[in-house]
Amino acid sequence: MSTALHRELIAAFTARSRNHPYLAFTLNSLCNLDCVFCKPRCMPDYGHKDRPLTVSDYAAIAAEAGVWQIKKAHCSGGEPTLRADILDVIGGLADGLGPGAAIGMTSHGNLRRGLSVEKLSGVGLTYLNLSLHSLDPARSAEIMGGGDPRITMHTLETALALGLRVKINCVLQRTYLDDAFAVAELARSLPVAVRLIELQNIGPAQALFDAEFISEAEVRARLHEWFANAGEVRRDELGVRSPGQYLRPDGWAGSIGFISNSSCATCSDANRIKITPTGVARPCILHNRDIPLKPHLADGTLDDAFAHLFQAMLDRNANGAWQGYHYVDYDLRWDRMERPEGAPVLPLLPLLATDTPGPSVCARASTEER
Repeated sequence: MSTALHRELIAAFTARSRNHPYLAFTLNSLCNLDCVFCKPRCMPDYGHKDRPLTVSDYAAIAAEAGVWQIKKAHCSGGEPTLRADILDVIGGLADGLGPGAAIGMTSHGNLRRGLSVEKLSGVGLTYLNLSLHSLDPARSAEIMGGGDPRITMHTLETALALGLRVKINCVLQRTYLDDAFAVAELARSLPVAVRLIELQNIGPAQALFDAEFISEAEVRARLHEWFANAGEVRRDELGVRSPGQYLRPDGWAGSIGFISNSSCATCSDANRIKITPTGVARPCILHNRDIPLKPHLADGTLDDAFAHLFQAMLDRNANGAWQGYHYVDYDLRWDRMERPEGAPVLPLLPLLATDTPGPSVCARASTEER
């Protein structure tokens, strides 16, 4: 690939006012919990029988990404901390992207024996997204199939003490709505960003959706007193690069945002390069421009792969399959889900007929930052 093309593709993101891409790695599909809306062990390829990327692979991908001025990598799963080599993976990403990079991870926070937030921070982790759906141990276990929110809270407090940015992911369900509000209220006294996430009518959540879905609009109405005098928090202050809005209620230490992929999904400035455990890079879920990275790792041609990814992301603006809808991570977690060429992976969802936020709410909804 020519140096001129490299410069041209990087410059195009600024010229088109698009956020620069970042890397979103799914490190595994394994999880030692079993959330009701996820149920990973129900998936036919649970455990990834294919050979996953190695520590040296992650380091090489990050090093090439650094050449492309990418300064952020996020790791999720499954539960990424179940990887025995997670410290080496985080360290390789941090070294590859270089000084000042943001290296993050999504976890349920019940870290396995021998792993600690201190160790993760020591190798380069700069922020942590914690899945927390109830503060009550019994109700949390109903939702997550195990784990202990008190341990998650200890992980959260340790991360804050170490200077890591912390975000909390909480999925909204009608049965557990008061639990979600209690989680959101953690932002009253803690400098965290709580993201209230709409249930999506996909995968295992399809069995729950009709009874449990509650829209952002309805939740905003119930929390109107919190938001009445709330101020907007700058995304760069939170380490967030997506177009969503985060609000800080008057006098609170933290903020609340929404991820509303069911009622008003939009990927107008989606900027993740998604990479599966076995190294398939996906610049867009609905635009089938996937590219396997393992051959490029073997041939030393990662620069060509990144040129493809950058061009594919720019091409999303004219993607006929896009139409403003976005399915977060569904086909990313499950590495061998069939991806027919030239056709959307999933049927496009119409906006819900009821409880649909108005344009002002939808325009602010965050769909990319996880």
